[in-house]
Amino acid sequence: MGRLIKNHWGRLIILTAAAYQVASAVEGFIWPKVFWDFISRNLDAAVAPVPVLQILNLIMGLVGIAWEWPLKPFAGSTPHRSIEIRLIIYPLSTLLAALLYQGTDPAIYYLIGIGVYFWAYSEGEMPPSAEIQPKLEEDKPALETVDDVPVNKITSFNGRLQQFLHNGTATHEARSASRTTISQHRIKNTKASYEPKITERQADPIISSPRRKRTVPQTAAPATAATHPRTTRSKSTSMATPLSPNKRKRSTATPQIAPTPSIAGPSATESLLRDTIPPNLILLLVGVNPGIMTGVTGYAYAHPSNLFWKLLYSSGITSMRHIPADTYKLPALYSVGNTNIVERPTRDASMLSRAEMDAGVPVLEAKVAAQRPEVVCLVGKSIWEAVWRVRHGRGIRKEEFRYGWQAEAENMGRCDGWTGAPVFVATTTSGLAAGMKPAEKEAVWAELGSWVVRRRGERGLDSVVVKDEI
Repeated sequence: MGRLIKNHWGRLIILTAAAYQVASAVEGFIWPKVFWDFISRNLDAAVAPVPVLQILNLIMGLVGIAWEWPLKPFAGSTPHRSIEIRLIIYPLSTLLAALLYQGTDPAIYYLIGIGVYFWAYSEGEMPPSAEIQPKLEEDKPALETVDDVPVNKITSFNGRLQQFLHNGTATHEARSASRTTISQHRIKNTKASYEPKITERQADPIISSPRRKRTVPQTAAPATAATHPRTTRSKSTSMATPLSPNKRKRSTATPQIAPTPSIAGPSATESLLRDTIPPNLILLLVGVNPGIMTGVTGYAYAHPSNLFWKLLYSSGITSMRHIPADTYKLPALYSVGNTNIVERPTRDASMLSRAEMDAGVPVLEAKVAAQRPEVVCLVGKSIWEAVWRVRHGRGIRKEEFRYGWQAEAENMGRCDGWTGAPVFVATTTSGLAAGMKPAEKEAVWAELGSWVVRRRGERGLDSVVVKDEI
């Protein structure tokens, strides 16, 4: 089982309580009764002849449903994302429900939901609604602050303790570098600027785990290591010759400190996840952006609720169910690589702007053109929508979208002498996305998996997988 996401659990409980409260209010109109009339009948006037209590319960129930299952204009607003406001309003709903005879059960549900929300609030799962970042220019997506710390870690004082520790650690170790925020800068990262600059120390490895980089002693070429900038996701750590999975050298490039934009609040934490794109992969998987846990650990799709590793296994792309820590083994084992269209880590993809997504398209095209994988798989509909907007200058219509293989004209990374990589659009693997049933997702991934298995057999790579597992 994955880790419990408290605010989602609380949301479902409150939704149940609110729906129950609406039903109780409707029944109260038919049979008006106060629960506490066995103690005192002074409250009977609240239900008859004027049904004041029933009306209030009906209103609060509808408010709860609208709040937890919001309409599009309300979704993502400050009240919708604020636990503090919930902890103020829902006790009132609890009191009104408890007074009505038919509302005692929803009152109990409300109490449980409030307790769960307070649990989430104490662990800093959602950002304080009062701390609103200043409005930036339209071409500058908002940066995270250190409020964006991993969830499900024991914190207190609305995450203040975790923020202090997080900020202190980042300052002590390396002063976390600011990621690129101007979309025009990312668009300039064309194929020419994407070509990796390889030093002698980096000539052998394909991929190096980000955690190992910190502990390797710098015993050779100190001048090169001191001046070579740390490779970012825009400059993949891919090399010309694949290395055996049992023998990997470690890259010891020393990170440089980038200037921090002058905005209110501390600088955002940079993702530790690195691209794994050696040349001539069978399959390159493209995600939207790293989640918080992925950014902190450096392992792709690291949150326990994400279905990525399960779908890789069930589709046959991998011969066993790997864990996120095996991210950097996939190229050598299965000729499967990974990258994202946006580098900036967020709690969920809905926090990315459309401009930010569109700015990542030319960078992705350059990566594909440079490394030439056989197939590019876009993990999520939103990635294909961004690619379509950039290519066609408009959004994709409902009748034009389909999961699976896309037309040859839509190949990615076209350049002189190469027709580009075919595109396969797969479903999102996020555990928060409930638009498709698990069986429907598995069916889409199975189509891709059957092709990968066949192509891996044609390359004679199945023996490599079996040998490694033994």
